[in-house]
Amino acid sequence: MKVLHITTHLNAGGITNYILRLANPLRARGIEIEVLSSGGDLSDAFRAHVVPVHELPIRTKNILHPKLYQALPELRRLIKERGIDVIHAHTRIAQAMAFFIQFLHRIPVVTTCHGFYKLRLGRRLFPAWGDAAVAISQPVQEHLLNDFHLKPDKIRLIHNAVDLEEIDGIFKSLNPAHEKKQFGFEAGDFVVGIVARLVQDKGLDYLIDAVYALRQRHSGIRLLIVGDGNYREACFARVKKLGLDGVTTFSGNLLNADVIRALCAIDVFVLPATWREGFGLSIVEAMACKKPVIVTNIWSLNSLIQDHQTGILIEPKAVAPLAAAIDELMCDSILRASLGNQGRIMVEKFFSMPRMADELADTYQQTYERRHHVKKI
Repeated sequence: MKVLHITTHLNAGGITNYILRLANPLRARGIEIEVLSSGGDLSDAFRAHVVPVHELPIRTKNILHPKLYQALPELRRLIKERGIDVIHAHTRIAQAMAFFIQFLHRIPVVTTCHGFYKLRLGRRLFPAWGDAAVAISQPVQEHLLNDFHLKPDKIRLIHNAVDLEEIDGIFKSLNPAHEKKQFGFEAGDFVVGIVARLVQDKGLDYLIDAVYALRQRHSGIRLLIVGDGNYREACFARVKKLGLDGVTTFSGNLLNADVIRALCAIDVFVLPATWREGFGLSIVEAMACKKPVIVTNIWSLNSLIQDHQTGILIEPKAVAPLAAAIDELMCDSILRASLGNQGRIMVEKFFSMPRMADELADTYQQTYERRHHVKKI
């Protein structure tokens, strides 16, 4: 079976990583994937995984933009020449294109809902969810049911996942003291870290302020911020204003093994998001590395964490609870180890890549069979 994944771009981010991580597990299950986008920084990473990459000028946020419809003939040709069996659409733009191609070709379409969407009129009049809609978490599944009124049998709950074999292979060869030095810290420093797009709703202001609040009591506290985005300059300015520039490292975007190195360097992972998150893959990556995590008590982060069992949940948009949680973990190495171990067990049980690949392969097969009334081997 051949599946064409369509997304707006291939720059660093959750959707790009989602598709990239699936390439080898799906291939092992007899499914070859190809990718169509407007291109991006990670195009070569897909080629390194022997994934064909196709580019069309489809980067826009407007589903009525003329260039999308100008691209449809080329997309039709691509599907025919490459023998594509199923389309998997990941963004609103991709869903719109898949809808029109399905109308012309009757090709099965799977979509993935990667987060929470505003209830705009356009989505009500032109939903374009395809034959099956994948929800990456239970809160997202409820969002599709309650807000967009999709039929239950059209939704597939397939939790996002991480490649534990790959993570373990990298992590076991690393030394925390060495990795701390690579990021500009000393071996004995206590490093609080975040891996996220640098946008305002990730709660970076609260994290920076919490580290500042703890500096007087814990002179060895340090901050590692991994990622990039439109809020980067604001974070720089806040760090400088509070005099934390000497204890904070901004790494920019990191990929694959370098993300694991960053997680090795940190002692506590924090994601103080202020707006509901679709899943929180970086949290699961940190848990896979046995790092204790602190996250805000919002959808769907709170579906990943049992408070003081697999992590710590805190009130959103508040510095004091976050500072208190960090302080608690700094002072209690036994709790840090317990949360790290229990978090890893949870990842192994619910968020493994083989499980995700099996469930997605079944979804492709079932969607194909319903559309064509025949199995695709």
